[in-house]
Amino acid sequence: MNEHERRTLADLERHLEHDPDFAARINQLAGVPGPELAFPIVPVLCALLFIALPLVMMFFGWAGVIVLVDLFMAVVAVILIRRYATAD
Repeated sequence: MNEHERRTLADLERHLEHDPDFAARINQLAGVPGPELAFPIVPVLCALLFIALPLVMMFFGWAGVIVLVDLFMAVVAVILIRRYATAD
């Protein structure tokens, strides 16, 4: 490498040292354990709703479906609010 390439590379390294997202990605690639990923609870709740909705409709009718969907939306809202509140 010539001198210009060395200076450019050193400048890039200096800028990337202060980028926490880049450092986290590099550490993950290197096998360094990082922060625990959140369990995908919202997709699991969607799957449970998909499974439970026909059963609730069969046993309780439309009133049961409305209650189930309302509970589902409330739980998802609470989960998302807590995730965004703790992210800050």
